[in-house]
Amino acid sequence: MSLTRFGMSLLGASSLAVALTAGAAQAGVLTYELDTEFSGAQSPAGPTPWLTATFDDAADAIGANGVRLTMSTSGLVGSEFVDLWAFNFNPALDPTALSFTVIGAPTALLTGGAPSTGIDAFQADGDGRYDILFDWQNGPPGDRFNAGQTFVVDIGFTGAIDVTDFDFLSAPAGGHGPFTTAAHVQGIGTAAQGSGWIAPGNGNGTPIPEPAALSLLGIGLLGLGLLARRRRR
Repeated sequence: MSLTRFGMSLLGASSLAVALTAGAAQAGVLTYELDTEFSGAQSPAGPTPWLTATFDDAADAIGANGVRLTMSTSGLVGSEFVDLWAFNFNPALDPTALSFTVIGAPTALLTGGAPSTGIDAFQADGDGRYDILFDWQNGPPGDRFNAGQTFVVDIGFTGAIDVTDFDFLSAPAGGHGPFTTAAHVQGIGTAAQGSGWIAPGNGNGTPIPEPAALSLLGIGLLGLGLLARRRRR
Protein backbone atom coordinates (compact mmCIF):
# COMPACT_ATOMS: atom_id res chain seq x y z
CA MET A 1 0.00 0.00 0.00
CA SER A 2 1.36 3.45 -0.91
CA LEU A 3 1.82 6.09 1.72
CA THR A 4 -0.79 8.24 0.00
CA ARG A 5 -3.31 5.43 -0.03
CA PHE A 6 -2.49 4.54 3.56
CA GLY A 7 -2.94 8.17 4.58
CA MET A 8 -6.39 8.23 2.98
CA SER A 9 -7.35 5.03 4.77
CA LEU A 10 -6.09 6.35 8.07
CA LEU A 11 -7.98 9.59 7.54
CA GLY A 12 -11.13 7.61 6.73
CA ALA A 13 -10.82 5.53 9.88
CA SER A 14 -10.18 8.65 11.95
CA SER A 15 -13.22 10.35 10.45
CA LEU A 16 -15.31 7.27 11.18
CA ALA A 17 -14.18 7.24 14.80
CA VAL A 18 -14.96 10.94 15.20
CA ALA A 19 -18.33 10.58 13.48
CA LEU A 20 -19.35 7.65 15.66
CA THR A 21 -18.26 9.41 18.80
CA ALA A 22 -20.01 12.62 17.80
CA GLY A 23 -23.17 10.66 17.01
CA ALA A 24 -23.11 9.10 20.44
CA ALA A 25 -22.72 12.50 22.06
CA GLN A 26 -25.62 13.96 20.08
CA ALA A 27 -27.88 11.07 21.06
CA GLY A 28 -26.80 10.84 24.71
CA VAL A 29 -28.09 8.46 27.34
CA LEU A 30 -27.66 9.04 31.07
CA THR A 31 -28.46 6.22 33.51
CA TYR A 32 -28.67 6.28 37.30
CA GLU A 33 -28.83 3.10 39.36
CA LEU A 34 -30.22 3.57 42.87
CA ASP A 35 -28.65 0.90 45.03
CA THR A 36 -27.85 2.47 48.42
CA GLU A 37 -30.14 3.22 51.40
CA PHE A 38 -28.76 6.42 52.98
CA SER A 39 -31.31 7.55 55.58
CA GLY A 40 -30.55 4.84 58.15
CA ALA A 41 -33.98 3.30 57.71
CA GLN A 42 -34.73 0.03 55.87
CA SER A 43 -33.36 -1.19 52.54
CA PRO A 44 -35.63 -2.81 49.95
CA ALA A 45 -35.42 -6.59 50.00
CA GLY A 46 -34.84 -7.19 46.29
CA PRO A 47 -31.62 -7.21 44.25
CA THR A 48 -29.78 -3.97 43.51
CA PRO A 49 -30.17 -1.70 41.74
CA TRP A 50 -33.63 -1.33 43.20
CA LEU A 51 -34.50 1.54 40.86
CA THR A 52 -33.11 2.72 37.52
CA ALA A 53 -33.60 6.11 35.86
CA THR A 54 -32.57 6.62 32.23
CA PHE A 55 -32.56 9.98 30.41
CA ASP A 56 -32.44 9.64 26.61
CA ASP A 57 -31.93 12.42 24.06
CA ALA A 58 -33.04 10.39 21.06
CA ALA A 59 -36.15 8.60 22.28
CA ASP A 60 -38.38 11.56 23.13
CA ALA A 61 -40.97 12.91 20.72
CA ILE A 62 -40.11 16.55 21.43
CA GLY A 63 -36.80 16.94 19.63
CA ALA A 64 -34.01 19.26 20.73
CA ASN A 65 -36.18 20.83 23.43
CA GLY A 66 -36.73 17.61 25.34
CA VAL A 67 -35.53 14.30 26.71
CA ARG A 68 -37.25 11.06 27.65
CA LEU A 69 -37.05 9.77 31.20
CA THR A 70 -37.70 6.08 31.90
CA MET A 71 -38.03 5.06 35.55
CA SER A 72 -37.96 1.38 36.45
CA THR A 73 -38.71 -0.43 39.72
CA SER A 74 -37.33 -3.74 38.46
CA GLY A 75 -35.34 -4.34 41.67
CA LEU A 76 -38.28 -3.95 44.05
CA VAL A 77 -40.20 -7.01 45.23
CA GLY A 78 -43.51 -7.90 46.85
CA SER A 79 -45.41 -4.98 48.34
CA GLU A 80 -42.60 -2.45 47.85
CA PHE A 81 -43.44 0.75 45.96
CA VAL A 82 -42.03 4.22 45.22
CA ASP A 83 -43.96 7.25 46.42
CA LEU A 84 -41.33 10.01 45.93
CA TRP A 85 -38.51 10.35 43.39
CA ALA A 86 -36.47 13.54 43.04
CA PHE A 87 -34.09 14.81 40.34
CA ASN A 88 -31.87 17.81 39.74
CA PHE A 89 -31.84 20.24 36.83
CA ASN A 90 -29.21 22.57 35.40
CA PRO A 91 -28.93 25.46 37.92
CA ALA A 92 -28.46 27.89 35.03
CA LEU A 93 -31.96 27.03 33.78
CA ASP A 94 -35.43 27.41 35.33
CA PRO A 95 -36.99 24.06 36.32
CA THR A 96 -40.46 25.63 36.51
CA ALA A 97 -40.31 26.03 32.70
CA LEU A 98 -40.23 22.23 32.27
CA SER A 99 -43.27 20.37 30.99
CA PHE A 100 -44.11 16.69 31.38
CA THR A 101 -46.02 14.30 29.15
CA VAL A 102 -46.56 10.78 30.48
CA ILE A 103 -46.33 8.41 27.52
CA GLY A 104 -45.95 5.02 29.20
CA ALA A 105 -47.06 4.09 32.66
CA PRO A 106 -48.63 1.37 34.75
CA THR A 107 -51.72 2.32 36.74
CA ALA A 108 -49.54 4.55 38.95
CA LEU A 109 -51.07 7.97 39.51
CA LEU A 110 -49.08 11.14 40.18
CA THR A 111 -50.41 13.36 42.96
CA GLY A 112 -51.67 16.51 41.29
CA GLY A 113 -51.42 14.82 37.89
CA ALA A 114 -47.85 15.95 37.14
CA PRO A 115 -44.41 16.26 38.75
CA SER A 116 -43.69 19.34 40.86
CA THR A 117 -40.82 21.72 40.03
CA GLY A 118 -38.96 24.46 41.84
CA ILE A 119 -35.40 25.64 42.42
CA ASP A 120 -34.03 23.54 45.31
CA ALA A 121 -37.64 23.10 46.44
CA PHE A 122 -37.71 19.45 47.52
CA GLN A 123 -35.59 17.84 50.21
CA ALA A 124 -34.94 14.12 50.53
CA ASP A 125 -34.74 12.89 54.14
CA GLY A 126 -31.22 13.63 55.40
CA ASP A 127 -30.03 14.68 51.94
CA GLY A 128 -29.98 17.82 49.82
CA ARG A 129 -32.58 19.78 47.89
CA TYR A 130 -33.83 18.92 44.41
CA ASP A 131 -35.60 20.70 41.55
CA ILE A 132 -38.02 18.03 40.27
CA LEU A 133 -40.27 15.77 42.35
CA PHE A 134 -42.40 12.85 41.17
CA ASP A 135 -45.01 12.19 43.87
CA TRP A 136 -47.12 9.07 43.31
CA GLN A 137 -50.19 8.20 45.32
CA ASN A 138 -49.60 5.64 48.06
CA GLY A 139 -53.07 4.19 48.20
CA PRO A 140 -55.02 2.26 47.13
CA PRO A 141 -52.38 -0.30 46.03
CA GLY A 142 -53.51 -0.21 42.42
CA ASP A 143 -52.60 3.50 42.16
CA ARG A 144 -49.03 3.02 43.42
CA PHE A 145 -45.78 2.85 41.45
CA ASN A 146 -45.29 -0.78 42.39
CA ALA A 147 -42.49 -3.33 42.08
CA GLY A 148 -41.60 -4.49 38.55
CA GLN A 149 -43.14 -1.52 36.73
CA THR A 150 -41.91 1.19 34.34
CA PHE A 151 -42.96 4.84 34.17
CA VAL A 152 -42.01 6.82 31.04
CA VAL A 153 -42.32 10.58 30.61
CA ASP A 154 -41.16 13.06 27.98
CA ILE A 155 -39.71 16.21 29.56
CA GLY A 156 -39.93 19.41 27.51
CA PHE A 157 -38.39 22.84 27.96
CA THR A 158 -38.64 26.32 26.46
CA GLY A 159 -35.25 25.88 24.79
CA ALA A 160 -32.77 23.18 23.84
CA ILE A 161 -31.84 20.70 26.58
CA ASP A 162 -30.14 17.32 26.71
CA VAL A 163 -29.34 14.62 29.24
CA THR A 164 -26.41 16.58 30.69
CA ASP A 165 -28.89 19.10 32.09
CA PHE A 166 -30.00 16.42 34.56
CA ASP A 167 -26.48 15.53 35.69
CA PHE A 168 -26.19 17.81 38.73
CA LEU A 169 -25.92 17.18 42.45
CA SER A 170 -28.57 18.30 44.91
CA ALA A 171 -28.00 21.51 46.85
CA PRO A 172 -26.41 20.60 50.23
CA ALA A 173 -28.99 20.42 53.02
CA GLY A 174 -28.44 17.46 55.33
CA GLY A 175 -25.87 15.00 56.51
CA HIS A 176 -25.98 12.70 53.48
CA GLY A 177 -25.16 13.10 49.81
CA PRO A 178 -25.40 15.22 47.83
CA PHE A 179 -26.77 12.91 45.14
CA THR A 180 -27.94 13.29 41.56
CA THR A 181 -31.25 11.60 42.38
CA ALA A 182 -33.02 10.13 45.40
CA ALA A 183 -36.21 8.16 45.96
CA HIS A 184 -38.39 7.01 48.85
CA VAL A 185 -39.50 3.37 48.89
CA GLN A 186 -42.35 2.15 51.08
CA GLY A 187 -43.96 -1.23 51.78
CA ILE A 188 -40.68 -2.90 52.77
CA GLY A 189 -40.55 -6.02 54.94
CA THR A 190 -42.87 -8.90 55.78
CA ALA A 191 -45.47 -6.58 57.31
CA ALA A 192 -44.92 -3.95 54.55
CA GLN A 193 -44.36 -1.33 57.27
CA GLY A 194 -40.75 -0.42 56.46
CA SER A 195 -39.45 2.38 54.24
CA GLY A 196 -36.16 3.96 53.23
CA TRP A 197 -34.52 6.65 51.10
CA ILE A 198 -32.23 5.36 48.36
CA ALA A 199 -29.76 6.91 45.91
CA PRO A 200 -26.95 5.92 43.55
CA GLY A 201 -24.00 4.59 45.55
CA ASN A 202 -21.41 4.70 42.76
CA GLY A 203 -19.17 7.70 43.33
CA ASN A 204 -21.77 9.61 45.37
CA GLY A 205 -24.19 9.82 42.49
CA THR A 206 -21.97 9.65 39.41
CA PRO A 207 -23.97 8.52 36.34
CA ILE A 208 -23.32 5.11 34.80
CA PRO A 209 -21.35 5.48 31.49
CA GLU A 210 -23.42 4.54 28.47
CA PRO A 211 -21.94 1.32 27.01
CA ALA A 212 -22.97 2.14 23.44
CA ALA A 213 -20.94 5.35 23.35
CA LEU A 214 -17.88 3.63 24.76
CA SER A 215 -18.24 0.77 22.31
CA LEU A 216 -18.40 3.09 19.31
CA LEU A 217 -15.27 4.89 20.43
CA GLY A 218 -13.55 1.55 20.95
CA ILE A 219 -14.44 0.42 17.44
CA GLY A 220 -12.90 3.58 15.97
CA LEU A 221 -9.70 3.21 17.98
CA LEU A 222 -9.47 -0.47 17.05
CA GLY A 223 -9.67 0.44 13.36
CA LEU A 224 -6.85 2.95 13.74
CA GLY A 225 -4.74 0.34 15.53
CA LEU A 226 -5.21 -2.22 12.79
CA LEU A 227 -4.19 0.26 10.11
CA ALA A 228 -1.07 1.21 12.05
CA ARG A 229 -0.11 -2.47 12.30
CA ARG A 230 -0.54 -2.88 8.55
CA ARG A 231 1.77 0.06 7.88
CA ARG A 232 4.55 -1.41 10.05
CA ARG A 233 4.60 -4.66 8.05
